[in-house]
Amino acid sequence: MKIDSSSEKQAILAIATFVILILLILIQINWMFRAARLEENNFTHRVSMALKGSRDEIGSRLPYCNDMSDFLCMKKCSEDVHDTKYRELDSIINSNLNIYNIDLPYTFEITDSLFPQSKGIFFKPATYRQNLNGLIDQDGVQIRVLFPTRNQFLIAQLWSQLGLSILFILFVMVSFFITWRLFRREKNMMLSTSDFINNMVHEFQTPIANIRFATNLLAKNRAKENPEKHLEYTQVIQKEAMRLQSHVEALLKLSSGSENVFNKELIDMHRMIKQVAETFSYNMEDSGAELGFDLEASDHFIEGEPEQISHSISNLIDNALKYASSNPLIKIETRNKDNYLIVSIIDNGIGIRKEDQARIFDKFYRVYTGDVHNIKGFGLGLAYVKKIVEQHRGFVEVESRIAKGSKFSLYFPTTEKNG
Repeated sequence: MKIDSSSEKQAILAIATFVILILLILIQINWMFRAARLEENNFTHRVSMALKGSRDEIGSRLPYCNDMSDFLCMKKCSEDVHDTKYRELDSIINSNLNIYNIDLPYTFEITDSLFPQSKGIFFKPATYRQNLNGLIDQDGVQIRVLFPTRNQFLIAQLWSQLGLSILFILFVMVSFFITWRLFRREKNMMLSTSDFINNMVHEFQTPIANIRFATNLLAKNRAKENPEKHLEYTQVIQKEAMRLQSHVEALLKLSSGSENVFNKELIDMHRMIKQVAETFSYNMEDSGAELGFDLEASDHFIEGEPEQISHSISNLIDNALKYASSNPLIKIETRNKDNYLIVSIIDNGIGIRKEDQARIFDKFYRVYTGDVHNIKGFGLGLAYVKKIVEQHRGFVEVESRIAKGSKFSLYFPTTEKNG
């Protein structure tokens, strides 16, 4: 319950953090747009002041130059006069732009706002106008100045700030994504650890209770006069002690990250399968399960550590019984493929969900069955099987459908491959 409460608080904190990060990103984006708009307004103001200065300078020259007035009024004049006045006007505009530190390429034209002349394509946002009303006899005449590279210039002015902002936003997004993944992984680990502890306590309680019961009876000498009872209680103690020992060994083996050193032997897998299956005869009879064999492999010898291999097969048969349906049917098959001996344990049990199949070989992971204690075990069995098979240079495959059953296939290199 504490874990659930802690997880809920962490989820709320994660959501709150996500919302705050989104707000920060939106604020940052808004700041970027405002900074861009401010830079544009500043540029526009400087251009306007430069054009106003150009107008004033033109006005100061008009009384002494009729040709300039005719040129601005777009009256016919000689080509030489036109070119001279165009260069003069260009010089006036350029000098005023320099006063305001505007060093960008530009083009300009004289147009009548009532009857605009289109000379080329003008990008409207980069076009600036200065009317000449009051300076010349004709109204509606404008000087239009176009800066083709204005947008690139504005972006360059903001690039350092924009670049840092973009990097900041990307960093925040990546950091949150990584943090969220770590949070999800930590949460899953906490839940798995909680399930493991609950099941470990349950698994140890049963043999401990049985041992305590048997030792109490022996201590009270109730079985002293009945040798059969005495032997029965002694066997209970031995059986449960071995059960505890097997749990401890499973934990120790899976907790070790190092590779085990095996004393490899030549193993007849058909013989081993039947020997392992024989140890489940009582369980089969008690649960009403049926066990069948289809041992077709012609090359059924491998090199390996017999105890580890037998434990792996035993774990899979044990799982088939644990997760069995009302009428358990278990089948063990062998076949050869590509220099591998394939041992398959097939059952008609409850099956495994698709989303669980990728994680069933993780330590402590247990398939959800609706009741933590309904199925015994630590969630170590399949992790142990996978580790042992891989240490024998093999691999494990699983096929399963809900309510249809599961098929676990162990691939072992045959002696020819090992050789």
